[in-house]
Amino acid sequence: MSTSELLVTTAQRDRAVEILKEMYADGRLDHMEFDLRLEKALKARTRAELNSTFDGLVSRPVPTYAPAAFTRPAPLQTYRGDGRGMGTVAHWLGYPTFFVGPALVVASAGQKNPAVRRHAVEALNFQLTAFGAFALLGIATGITDGFLSFLFPVLGILWFLLTGIGGLATAAGGKFRYPFTLRLIK
Repeated sequence: MSTSELLVTTAQRDRAVEILKEMYADGRLDHMEFDLRLEKALKARTRAELNSTFDGLVSRPVPTYAPAAFTRPAPLQTYRGDGRGMGTVAHWLGYPTFFVGPALVVASAGQKNPAVRRHAVEALNFQLTAFGAFALLGIATGITDGFLSFLFPVLGILWFLLTGIGGLATAAGGKFRYPFTLRLIK
């Protein structure tokens, strides 16, 4: 069996129609000839029938290859870098502002750069989790009449170290994820 006897796919017919439209737009076909060739292309069952719709227009068969999935080129990015600078700032803003600083970075620089947003959201989720842990520990300490108060320094040191490590890892270019964090913000 020769390749001209192979059956054509819908995608190949669609590609042939697109080529005919281009030829009509270029003025190589008048309206009546375009309609006749279009009908012939849509009824074609084999490659030979499909190629015959271009007789007299081109010197060789028109390639009717159509890729399975067409992807558009990626849009130009309006940001540069991997967000390490502002990502580090977002992590370290947890020291003086707790969760407010990372939230502001998410709302401002995070809208323009997805890498900054990823870092700032991670920092925000950690700070919210730490805030909740401090609040729950305070309530539990009050209920136990101060028995659990020894855990405040432990929790504070853990918060301090993890906030610093998060900023350093981001500055070094890593994708740091805090352990023991509730990811409330996506």
